[in-house]
Amino acid sequence: MASSPARALLFAAALQLARFGLILGALEIAPDLGIHGWYQGLFANAVCAIFAIAAVTGLRMWHHTGIATLWRSKRAALLLLPFVFEAFIWLAYPGGFGPQAPGYGLWALTLLLVGLNEELTSRVAVLGTLRKAFRAGPAVALTGIMFGLQHLSQLATGSPSTEDLLVLLAITGVYGYALAAFQFRFAWLLPLVLLHAASDFTQILTDAPVPFAMHILITLGLLAFGLALMRGRRDAPTGAPLFAKPSTRERPSPT
Repeated sequence: MASSPARALLFAAALQLARFGLILGALEIAPDLGIHGWYQGLFANAVCAIFAIAAVTGLRMWHHTGIATLWRSKRAALLLLPFVFEAFIWLAYPGGFGPQAPGYGLWALTLLLVGLNEELTSRVAVLGTLRKAFRAGPAVALTGIMFGLQHLSQLATGSPSTEDLLVLLAITGVYGYALAAFQFRFAWLLPLVLLHAASDFTQILTDAPVPFAMHILITLGLLAFGLALMRGRRDAPTGAPLFAKPSTRERPSPT
């Protein structure tokens, strides 16, 4: 039996708020543990990764997530290309990408933890919870909106202007929607974790300002892509925390 929409929304919001609380708590206690400066972020993301793994385990949502699936189908692989483009377009600006302290390795580790904890939380725990109470389209859209809203954490960890914050919420909300649409269609989380981490990696380590128009074009493209993935997907709530199973044509060959 499907959960009520209000209950599902409250639980999904609680997951996001718990993650945010853990970030603040980790940053608060890190100095007491001898963790300072840049490494506090690494510590906070490690804590969030543990939380995400525990949440997905407690909710029994590992099945059909595709976190350990190396290959889903040619179609699924081709439809990853918009995320590949988004992740690596920032490298197209000469002189913009370069090393930053404390080095590529630690940045890669931290952002891989970001990709892992955000994908498990949003594209598994939150989406799986909402799928119990909402049809496919609203569940995916709400997952994207919640992913955008979780970036209100910038108010606690930084001091962005109102305009910058609104732009960030819109961009991340659309990005989260496209990721949720892909996960709903193909249940293949592994490449989403890696591409999410790659996107953060290339953007953070790009010093040259990227034209605002480029952000807008990419965001509009991802919005259109997500809508195309969800076109015609009107199935009823599942009543269980499962994603759409790949069709026979989308499953990998036994060979």
